[in-house]
Amino acid sequence: MLTLLTPSKTMDFTSPVPITITPTQPLFLNESRQLRKVLQNLSVGEIQTLMNVSQPLAVATQQKFIDTPRYKAALWAYVGDVYKGFQATTLSREASEWAQHHLLIPSGLYGLVRPFDEISAYRLEMKAPLAVGISRHLYDFWAAKLGSYMEANAGGQVLILSSQEYAKTIVPYLSPTTHVVTPAFIDKKPNGVESQIAIYNKMMRGVMARWIVDERIDALEDITGFTGHEYAYSPERSTPNKPVFYRQVMRPLVFE
Repeated sequence: MLTLLTPSKTMDFTSPVPITITPTQPLFLNESRQLRKVLQNLSVGEIQTLMNVSQPLAVATQQKFIDTPRYKAALWAYVGDVYKGFQATTLSREASEWAQHHLLIPSGLYGLVRPFDEISAYRLEMKAPLAVGISRHLYDFWAAKLGSYMEANAGGQVLILSSQEYAKTIVPYLSPTTHVVTPAFIDKKPNGVESQIAIYNKMMRGVMARWIVDERIDALEDITGFTGHEYAYSPERSTPNKPVFYRQVMRPLVFE
């Protein structure tokens, strides 16, 4: 089983990796270099249009591609909402070694990265309409490559803990025999309505990914045993490909 965990725009390149690891190179390093060359030639205005961001953010983004890169292992470089739930800084060396072979993070710039893969600061969402060679956008550029890698290495089981923006570069290219599962985290709001709350859904993807690593979960059928922050598996709300983890009282998620 391979778990696909969403990346984050927020990154940290100042704090050291808290454990001793042997860094690895990204799986699709040549493709990443090709993309970086294209991005380095974009003007601030072109970046604004491409990424639909403000002028100051476009300037900062351009600088990331022009400056001499600083590198850090991916699992400790991403620090957004998903990674608040994952809490990588408390991961043991043994658990991180297991994660290196079972956890993948999709990336607009790097394709797929493993926890120990050294990456640099960047901002590039998979949905960006960046033309590269004969590819009209990043979905064209990455899809077949990423899907093929997952098909060859997932053992017929893929757990999606990422947004559809990233999942759709992979799932359509998997064989019909590959079992794909996408969990959902549902809250009961104070008004009685049951729904997914975006911020909690993001954080709980990280919490579930951490549980998978800690417990060495390597079969999709076992994820229904997950509990955390008052969420628990709800059979009556679930389908075979979309297990639902339900919380009866919506409250802020707090991580120490």
